[in-house]
Amino acid sequence: MKKLLILFASGMAVASTAMADAAPTNVAQIVERESGGSIITTHKKTKKVYFVNAQSRVSREVIETARKTYEESIRTPIDIADGKFDFRNPKIEGELSLYIIDDDDMPMSLLAPEGRWAFVNVAPLAKGRGEKSQFLEARVRKEIARIAGILFGGIGSSYRGNLMSIATSPDDLDKRDSEKIPADVMMRSSGFLLGLGVRPFRLTTYRKACEEGWAPAPTNDVQRAIWDKVHAVPTTPMKIEFDPKKGR
Repeated sequence: MKKLLILFASGMAVASTAMADAAPTNVAQIVERESGGSIITTHKKTKKVYFVNAQSRVSREVIETARKTYEESIRTPIDIADGKFDFRNPKIEGELSLYIIDDDDMPMSLLAPEGRWAFVNVAPLAKGRGEKSQFLEARVRKEIARIAGILFGGIGSSYRGNLMSIATSPDDLDKRDSEKIPADVMMRSSGFLLGLGVRPFRLTTYRKACEEGWAPAPTNDVQRAIWDKVHAVPTTPMKIEFDPKKGR
C-alpha cells in the first residue's frame, strides 16, 4: 500500500509537471490561431528623425546596425539617409538629424540641440586601436548610441558606468561592453520624441490588421485562413426590410 501511494504521488507529480509545461504552449497556440500573431507597424501620421551617413570610412551597414539597435531599444522609428554635412548650414532631415561625418578638423562628437542636429565624427575614432576595423566599427556604434541618446532627449542616466557616461576620448568607448543604452534613457528618449510627433511603433495582431485593411500578405497557413475569412465575399445577400413609417 505504501508503495502504491508513492507511485500514485510520483505519477501525479509527473502529470502536474507535464500539464504545467504543456499549458502555456497550448494557450500560445490558441492565441496564435485566433490572432495570426503579432505585427508591428509605423503610425501613418508619425514624424521622422534621421541618422544621416555623410562619410565612407565605415560601411553603411555599420550605421544601419546602430540605427536598428537604437530603434529597437526605444521602439520608435528612426530613418537613415545618405547626405552631406555643412557645418555652417546643416540640412536637417525630419525633426532631428544625427550626422556621421569624417573630418580630421572636427571633434569626436558635437551636439547642437537648438539647431536640432548633432554629429559623430569617424576620424578621431579611427586613431590608435581604431586603426583596426573591429575597434573602429564598435566605437562608431557606441558613439552613435551615446550621442543619439542625448540628442533624442535621454541626456544622462542614473545607472553608473553605462554608455551615457562622459567619454573624453575614443579609449573611453573601448571600456564599454556594448552600445546598449540604459532603461531610463530609453524611456526619456521615446517620451521626448513623442513630444516632437515621432510616434512609437504600434503593436497589434494580424487579424486586426486584416480588419483595418492594411495587413501584408499572409506568410503561413494561420494567417492565410484569417486573410481569407476577413476578405471573403458574403454568401448570402443582406436583407433590408421595408418600414412604411420610415418611408414617409
